[in-house]
Amino acid sequence: MLKRLRWSGVLVVSMGLLSGCLAADDESFSESNGTDDLELGETVEESGSRDPRTWQNALRCKEIPSLPALQRPEIVVSLDGLTLHLRDRAGGYDRVFPIGPGALENGRSLTPTSDMAPNGVFYTGSNTTETPDNVWSYYMPCRIWHDDRGVRTPVFAGLPFIRLAGPPTAGYGIHGPIDNFTATNGGSLRRGFVSHGCVRMRAEDIVEVYARIRGRARTPVKIQQAVERAQDGNAIDLPQRWVGSECTQNSDCNFTNGVCRIASGQTRGTCTLPCTMSCPDRAGEATTFCVPDTAAGAMSRGMCVPMATGVFNNSCARYAGRLTLARNVARPDNSARTDVCRPAN
Repeated sequence: MLKRLRWSGVLVVSMGLLSGCLAADDESFSESNGTDDLELGETVEESGSRDPRTWQNALRCKEIPSLPALQRPEIVVSLDGLTLHLRDRAGGYDRVFPIGPGALENGRSLTPTSDMAPNGVFYTGSNTTETPDNVWSYYMPCRIWHDDRGVRTPVFAGLPFIRLAGPPTAGYGIHGPIDNFTATNGGSLRRGFVSHGCVRMRAEDIVEVYARIRGRARTPVKIQQAVERAQDGNAIDLPQRWVGSECTQNSDCNFTNGVCRIASGQTRGTCTLPCTMSCPDRAGEATTFCVPDTAAGAMSRGMCVPMATGVFNNSCARYAGRLTLARNVARPDNSARTDVCRPAN
C-alpha cells in the first residue's frame, strides 16, 4: 500500500531531510517551537504497520557496531547516481552505498545540492554530542518517533540519524529507510527519489556510516546532481551492478548473464542482459522490461532495460547520455507495452 505520511516538526532531522524533511527552509519553523507540518515523503508500508501491536522491532534501538572511526571522513552524495560515497582522506576506507534522496518536484529532487553553500559543501554538526531521539542533535544513535499531528509512529525504527548543519539544511539529514519500518532490521530502501529532502540509506548502511563518523565534527558533505566520477571518468557506483548501471566492458555487469551494451561511437554503455519475454527484478530497484534488441539483428531477441518511472529514474533523466525515454515499447512477442529507458541505438 502506498501512503503519504505527514508529520509535525516534533521530529525534524535526517540526511534525507528527516525522512525527506523540509523544515529549515520555512521561516515559520524554529528550533524552539518546530510547529510546521513536515512530510516524510511517499512510503511503502506493510499491512498493519500503523497498528501498535506490530511495532515491537521498531521500538528497539539498533546496535551500533564498534568500527574504527575515520580520521578525515568526507561524503559525496550523487542524486543522479543515487549514491552516497564515504571515504577517508587519511586512509584506505572507501565505500559507496545506495540511497533514496528527495522526491522530484518540477524535475528536480527536493534534496538541496551544495552549490548553494559556501565553497560548495555542506557539513555535519560542529560538535559530536550524541543524544537519542532529540530533534536538534547532530548525531542521534537511536531515532524512533515521527509525530503525525499528535500521533506518534516509530518510522525511524531505532536507527541512527545524522543531521546537517546550517541553512538550508538544518532540517535535513541522513537516516535509515522508512518503508517497512516494523521489520527486524529497521526497514527496506527503495533506491529512488522517495523522500521529502533527506537522504535515506539501507538500515545496515546508516549504522556503518554513523559508526565511522560519529566522533568527527564537521564532516564535509557534498551533494551534487551529476553522477560522481573517478579521475578516469568512470562512474562511481555500487560494487554490485544491475540493469541500467553504467559500464565500459562486460565484466562491469557482474550479475548473471550481464552484458555491457555500448552504443556506436560511445565509450560508456549500459548493463543489460538477454531476454525473450520477461526480465528479473531486484528489490529496491526500478522494474525491468524486455524490449527488442535491434542491435542484435533479430527483432525476436530482446534485452532487459529499466522501466521509465518518476520515482526510480526521473523518467530516464538520471541516465542522461546513455538511455533515453521510449514510450509504449512492446516486448519482442508483443505481449505487453510500457515506457522504458533504452539505449538510443
